[in-house]
Amino acid sequence: MQQGGKDILKRGLETGAAPEVWIRFPRQLGDVVFTLPFLGTLQEAWNSEAAELGITLKWIAVGHDIGASIFSDANPSFIANSVIEARGDGKPDPWHLLRRWRRQRPVAVLNLSQSVRLALAAWLARVPIRGGDVNNHMAFLYHHPFSYRDQRVHLATPAEALLQQLTGQHALKYLRLSPANIGGSSGLLLLESLGWKGEPYIAIAFGTRLDLKRWMPEEEKWPQLARLFLDQGFKVVWLGGPDEVPLGKRLAELAPGSWDATGRTTIPEACAIQSQAYGTVAVDTGLAHTSAATGRPTVTLFIGTTFEFFATPQGPYSLTIRPQVVDPEAPASPRIPTPHHSDRIEPRRVANLLHLLAREAQEDAVKVQA
Repeated sequence: MQQGGKDILKRGLETGAAPEVWIRFPRQLGDVVFTLPFLGTLQEAWNSEAAELGITLKWIAVGHDIGASIFSDANPSFIANSVIEARGDGKPDPWHLLRRWRRQRPVAVLNLSQSVRLALAAWLARVPIRGGDVNNHMAFLYHHPFSYRDQRVHLATPAEALLQQLTGQHALKYLRLSPANIGGSSGLLLLESLGWKGEPYIAIAFGTRLDLKRWMPEEEKWPQLARLFLDQGFKVVWLGGPDEVPLGKRLAELAPGSWDATGRTTIPEACAIQSQAYGTVAVDTGLAHTSAATGRPTVTLFIGTTFEFFATPQGPYSLTIRPQVVDPEAPASPRIPTPHHSDRIEPRRVANLLHLLAREAQEDAVKVQA
């Protein structure tokens, strides 16, 4: 392991390496969002150091077709390029990266996942600054190892150890997502095509690949919540991925007047929609984390086995809610059990929590303007 500190970037650039910082992000969207404070804090430190040397760093994201796609439309000053690892020919094998990096070595390759492929190529190319997750037992490939998994802390926290090695800093800073840095402005054009004319709207991210995280019964709870918001004068937009299109269509039909954008946005476009929303309600899924990262009010339903202690969405106006273990209506009104008692979360309480966060955000905005 090399010593960290403020001069590590300068020493790396003095080797003749190109001013490129490649970062391999995790596979899942929520994990990618947890790395954003590390990314933003490192960028602030290293961009400043590079500027003192008269150099502009180029930041390059690498990752899975879910992970790094959050950067696919990013402002070049934030992320200059996003290399999406698709299945088949699009997947950058170590030999392709090795050939590229031997022609032009980047100053740093940071592996925030357990990808051996990227770490091996960086090691063979003798990239001067190599840092990464050692849960794959490949610590010998890195100058600056850290452990992401198996820590009894929130999943955003382990990257502090890598940040300290690279910059000498300890604290991670919140990085707010917006169309200014992440792109996706065409998502707002999609809203306009659905009928949006600038009215306040609420985004609902209902989908997840894990049944135990679902708010059951879905075709009852979600439309109830949407109709409640509609009756209060808000517009409602449904967000989700391609796998959720059929359910999104049914939910929108059960809440007449709501807009179904399920499967019609990229991740940056969904982020842009969330960044302009009154707030977002979501299950424990990637779009809960992106919403919190935009700084907008976010209520997340933690229904499955994930502990909030490890994975609460991080943002200034983020709250989680979990169903009660004991049924407050039993035994007078017995219900058919649902996974993890998800039916015990009432739409009215969810709506009230979102309005509470929205009032807090509005009050803070007034204080800033005063």
